[in-house]
Amino acid sequence: MNKKALAAAIAALITTQVSVDLHAVELEEIVVTAQRRAESLQDAAIAIEAVTGKGLIESGITDAYDLSKAVPALQITNGGGGASALYMRGVGNRTSSAYIDPAIAMSYDGVFLGRASGASGSAFYDLERVEVLKGPQGTLYGRNATGGAVNIIPAKPVLGETSGYVDGSTGNFDSIQLQGAVNIPIGDNNAIRLSANRKKRDGYNDDGTSDADVYGLRAQWLSEINDNWQIRVGADYTDVSGVGNGATYTGVYRQNSLGNYSLAPSGLDINEGLNTDNSNAYRNTILGAPGFGFLTDLQDKLYVDNQYQGINAEITYSTEAGDLTILPAWRKVDQDSKFNVAGFNSGWFQEKDEQKSLEVRFASNSTGFMDYIVGAYYIEETIEGNNTFNQEFVLPMQEFKQDAESWATFGQVTFNLTDHARLVTGVRYTDDQKTMNGRIDNYITFCGGPGADLITPPDSFAAGCATPGNLPTYPTLDTVAQADAFLTDNGWAAAFIDVGGGATVIPLTTGVGTILHLNNITDDDYQQSKSTYRVALEWDLLEDSMVYLSYETGYRSGGFQLAAAPTYKPEYLNATTLGAKNRFLNGALQLNIEAFYWDYQDQQISYFTVSDGALENLTDNVGAATSKGVDIDLKWAATDNTVITAKTQYLKASYDDLHFQSAPPRDNINCPSTIIGTTAANAPLLDFDCSGNESVFSPKWSVMLGINQTIPVSDYNFIVSLNSRWVDDQVSGFWNLEHEKIDSYTTTDLDLTFEPQSGDWYVSAYARNLEDERRIQSTQASPIGLAMTIYGAPLTYGLRFGYNF
Repeated sequence: MNKKALAAAIAALITTQVSVDLHAVELEEIVVTAQRRAESLQDAAIAIEAVTGKGLIESGITDAYDLSKAVPALQITNGGGGASALYMRGVGNRTSSAYIDPAIAMSYDGVFLGRASGASGSAFYDLERVEVLKGPQGTLYGRNATGGAVNIIPAKPVLGETSGYVDGSTGNFDSIQLQGAVNIPIGDNNAIRLSANRKKRDGYNDDGTSDADVYGLRAQWLSEINDNWQIRVGADYTDVSGVGNGATYTGVYRQNSLGNYSLAPSGLDINEGLNTDNSNAYRNTILGAPGFGFLTDLQDKLYVDNQYQGINAEITYSTEAGDLTILPAWRKVDQDSKFNVAGFNSGWFQEKDEQKSLEVRFASNSTGFMDYIVGAYYIEETIEGNNTFNQEFVLPMQEFKQDAESWATFGQVTFNLTDHARLVTGVRYTDDQKTMNGRIDNYITFCGGPGADLITPPDSFAAGCATPGNLPTYPTLDTVAQADAFLTDNGWAAAFIDVGGGATVIPLTTGVGTILHLNNITDDDYQQSKSTYRVALEWDLLEDSMVYLSYETGYRSGGFQLAAAPTYKPEYLNATTLGAKNRFLNGALQLNIEAFYWDYQDQQISYFTVSDGALENLTDNVGAATSKGVDIDLKWAATDNTVITAKTQYLKASYDDLHFQSAPPRDNINCPSTIIGTTAANAPLLDFDCSGNESVFSPKWSVMLGINQTIPVSDYNFIVSLNSRWVDDQVSGFWNLEHEKIDSYTTTDLDLTFEPQSGDWYVSAYARNLEDERRIQSTQASPIGLAMTIYGAPLTYGLRFGYNF
């Protein structure tokens, strides 16, 4: 559907109304708890967007990755297996290492999820709402909320009520989606709620990747012990399986000169995936450094086998002075997945994450001159991993255990200066402690010897390195013993020469190459404490109009990594926000505006580099950035039967200071470079100055338009919902590589629903992405020069049905 057709469709829907009553109906009020107390979304003087559970279902948002359809500032991507990356206006981090903390705090039912993989298994069904807070949340949320927070809030049991619902859909790609819940009262003071979800879909790519296979279960029990005490206990389990997310080869970067590369397109269709005959034939034409042999077919069957589970409670004691809330929780993640998304022959994640947390807070009643919230928070995590990143001629294997503890005290006070003006101040003190014990073993195959130059020597063909059978191609292994056995059992190596410093030289029996085995061992402690704060002024201009001005700070903890540089420092973000929240026309028109300025310092970025001759996935404090812009959110109940929505974000985000250091053959960074020295292997060490580049996932303009039109027919309603989103050009990587640029795109969704006016049941026909264009979700530049693109869904369509009781 082109833009003219979209405009005509919207105009046609609007003109179905004979007249427009400017005082027709009041918009629905959404209650949020983002500030640790229940309040109207319009009374929350913070940068927040909220989507109700009903709104999520109607929009086809069935997991956290689709939230960008409703929130222009947010982008969530999957880089393979359970590795998720969350970005808010260019703030975030994409990494394949579980021990790297996320920059956006994701919470489920009030429980902070310590790992970014929480996006994959966040029990995204039977929800009351999702809240997205934009900007640092250093006071009430603390560390690792540098760019904001995402709160996923399940529907809760209701006393004295028997109710429930079922919602299902079926569509192309053999998709099925089924979720439902039942609320059962037990006497007058107890109730349970049981919820379940099932989602299954074939892959969008020809190799079966980008599929879905998820099921989840949740049980909650609510007891009102007496007028003061209430307790709610919940348990949930989510299983994610299938083939997993996938990409397609866009091309390969060829070296023009030192630090200068250009993209040679692959010619493959965007639906190809990485593991088809065509894609493997393309791989066989690529020479992999530093072995200088042709890449082989992908070796392993891809799969995802991840489980997410948890138990949490909310204990509330109410007094005349206020409410005491206690939130104990336990969560566990088991991940086992093989994937190709990062350009490896195979990546293999085997991880176990476990966390225990406790939050205690007291919120005063909203009376008098001063309101306050005070509290304490504690979390302990254990992360154990055995991860492999097989690149055929390079075989890094990680084995690690990280223990982390963090505790915090916090308080926020609201001074009611007048009946219409308030001053808000808040502070949080956090202490982080981490212990890392792990190692990375890196087997690197060189053509000839590791020698004086990591660039493949010009006589490599003559040496026979590119001849099949002259160099070993590593299988996907996970221990040193397995790697050594592979080399000896298959006759590749007869001698292992220990040269000290954790390095072993292994001459190949073919005489054309050498293997260098390097290891880095990390066994250390880390401690960091930090105070963050918030100051805000709020004014009620009219009964339904408020403006606020705030300044708040946030930080993300530093930590360990399995690399030559074992630690990295915290990052910081300071944000100034001027906002206005308004209801006009007797509550029929809602207009919220937010102007923001973010100062981002010591940004943590993970990237592949060469350090002392070894390939490393390094996290370093390499960036400083500025993000500024305006966010406008309008919702208008034009008549009893017509609701119009419009969201616009203008964003200017760029890096004030961004430098990367690397060496050939990992120097395909499209930024000006200078030689600043040499590596231990005597290769030139380059400093790339990417300052001034646009921040990742930061389109200048994002526009969302929607209309919901109800047409009464006797005792029934026919509802037409049309929503379109236009997103400006943006980049998905830090290095300005050609394939990292995402052109502007438009995505339009259409829903047609028939239901009785009682709302007991409904039947819908839906179509998502009427343009039928697979837009770029994210990109990756592999350490061997291959460029890959991960695409979103094509046109999907089907029928949805539901029953409420």
